[in-house]
Amino acid sequence: MKKHHILYMVLTALTLGGCSSAGSSLANAITDPFTPRPNGKPSLTINSDTNDGLLHSNGNTASSIEIDGQTYTNGSSLNIGYLWQNRLSDFTYVLKNGTQKLEEGQLGVYKRSYTAVVGAQVNKEYDPNTGNEISSDKFQIRSIQGEPTLASRLPSGVVRYEGHAFSGLDDRRPDGQPHGRLNYTIDFANRKGSGSITGLRGFGNINLNESQLSPGQGIVGTASSAGKGQGHYRLNIFGPNGNEIAGKAYDFNGDSNHEVGFAGGRVN
Repeated sequence: MKKHHILYMVLTALTLGGCSSAGSSLANAITDPFTPRPNGKPSLTINSDTNDGLLHSNGNTASSIEIDGQTYTNGSSLNIGYLWQNRLSDFTYVLKNGTQKLEEGQLGVYKRSYTAVVGAQVNKEYDPNTGNEISSDKFQIRSIQGEPTLASRLPSGVVRYEGHAFSGLDDRRPDGQPHGRLNYTIDFANRKGSGSITGLRGFGNINLNESQLSPGQGIVGTASSAGKGQGHYRLNIFGPNGNEIAGKAYDFNGDSNHEVGFAGGRVN
């Protein structure tokens, strides 16, 4: 009997220890939206969607995009599973229409468990008629990808999200974390949300003003930047249970060449 009693106590301790570890991991996933970690969203879809397609740029649609020397066409997929979450990673890219270059530069990919935000640092553009090179210095958010939360699975009550924001590939720390910090709150009962972005050079504090949540469309509202003036923002809600938000702030004082990408996870 003593042997069985000792064995029971050992198994109970191991089980409770495992439950404690699992509970701690779950709690960390909810309350620590900043620390880089492995895994997360595994891939990006390459398409020509006018809002979020990596083959679409300034009214032009490319037939292919070359990323770090590999060519991708409409409907293909880029593996990002090996990239760490909560870091800004970069790739070289060239957009082409047939053999003619349209633009080139670097892509910045920021990903989390369920979302990925892709920005393009455009270094060169090419006249589509002559092929002549045009120098460029713009940063645009080209794609926001993830699995939108079903309306029936949205949270209830007030949910806070925290995460990162970036406005260029130099907006990151040595460990890859973007300098910008996102804080956003959604009142799901009253279907409205508001928040802020801090820490971005040139933009100052950005207020993401209160706006309505529309089922299937997320939130679209106005934004105000201390350094850039008035603009807009849009975001959507992703994950099986409203786990994350991702979006962009743009069009500050009519400037379409300098945009801000952001994403965050729920912390309550």
